[in-house]
Amino acid sequence: MKQNIKIMIAGGCGFIGSSLANFFLHKYPNSKIYILDNLMRLGSEINLKRLHNDRLIFLKGDLSNKTSFNNLPSCDVFIDAAADPSVLSGIDSSVLKLINNNFITTINAIEWCIKTKCKFLFLSTSRVYPIKILDEISYTESPTRFEWMKKQNIKGLSDEGINESFTMNGYRSLYGSSKYSSELFIHEYGKYKNLEYIINRCSMIAGPWQMGKIDQGVVTHWLASHIFKKELRYIGYSGNGKQVRDILHINDLCNLIDLQISNWSKVDSQIFNIGGGRRNSLSLMELTKLVNQITDIHLPISKEENKRNGDIRIFITNSKKINNILGWAPTLNTKAIVNDTFRWIIDNKKELESILK
Repeated sequence: MKQNIKIMIAGGCGFIGSSLANFFLHKYPNSKIYILDNLMRLGSEINLKRLHNDRLIFLKGDLSNKTSFNNLPSCDVFIDAAADPSVLSGIDSSVLKLINNNFITTINAIEWCIKTKCKFLFLSTSRVYPIKILDEISYTESPTRFEWMKKQNIKGLSDEGINESFTMNGYRSLYGSSKYSSELFIHEYGKYKNLEYIINRCSMIAGPWQMGKIDQGVVTHWLASHIFKKELRYIGYSGNGKQVRDILHINDLCNLIDLQISNWSKVDSQIFNIGGGRRNSLSLMELTKLVNQITDIHLPISKEENKRNGDIRIFITNSKKINNILGWAPTLNTKAIVNDTFRWIIDNKKELESILK
């Protein structure tokens, strides 16, 4: 990547956005980073404070309002990390708010990118894949987790997980639909408006500076609950905590996006599944054991048998496509993810208590 690159990050005070800004500021000393954010999410001002740098410019605004894009400086790459990331959003609250946060903001951004000839990198989600079809995949139950049965004849499913060819037919939650709608329009803008784009369908991202809560950011939420002695529950699937996700360290995601921007011609106009993969997968029960080992804190966990809307028994990401093109693979395992997040909470305990408790 050229050293004097200019990058615009929407949602730049969120977990992923601020981590990317920090990464590029330190790796590219001649870069200029612009971050757009409305500072509505709890903890965003803490993330902004850690980014203090002469080469960083903070622009406060509501990205669902097109006027927020007026007079923005031209940039090389626009990274859309702005989103309401909860799968529960819109179910018992206004859908319009979700659409504004996760769809209208993206439309405004790609319109601006077309106008200014700026490359567009979209952070989508693995939650675009249909819930019912995922939960109908045959599985077995081990003492600590659910596991997909091997050698099933399902397109897009292998022993390594779900790849980009998995079916998109079916409901996926209002949150997943908002992100998938954005994906569809990005494709159309690529075809008819010559938008240069990359779409990353990210699985669970975790690590320091994530202000986790019960419906998003489970690693931080699990650790904070142990540290601050909050109630924890295993919810759904008989309440045994055996549902599984793969987890990716935020540092690995930053390295991937750096690789993609540096090798844009190899990945332009493509979708990639991005995650920790089978090796970095955990059930909630296994996460609890790892938290116990690292923190030496043990907390009673209650059971709630009924699952929430939008829950999935298992999701594991197959990132083989991006590995084949760019050679990228996760370098940090689940123990490093939990340990790094734990150290961050402890080192900033006083400041984080009111947010995470």
